[in-house]
Amino acid sequence: IQEEAIEQVADLLETKMQPNGLAIVMEADHHCMHWRGVKDMDAKMINSVMRGEFLDNPSLRREFLALKR
Repeated sequence: IQEEAIEQVADLLETKMQPNGLAIVMEADHHCMHWRGVKDMDAKMINSVMRGEFLDNPSLRREFLALKR
C-alpha cells in the first residue's frame, strides 16, 4: 500500500539522518484501477509526508511543493 510505503520511507530516513525537517512526495501508477478495467491509463496516486520544519514552516512547505510542479 502506497500510504504505508511512504510512511516507512519517511521513518527510515528520519531515523538514519535525523534531519530538522523531512518532506517526501511519492507519485505512483494506480495499478489496482488498471486491473479492475479502468480505461484511464494515466491514473496516478500522490501521497506526501511532511515532518519537522516542513510541517511547522508554511513558507518552507510551499517552496518544496512548488519544486514538484
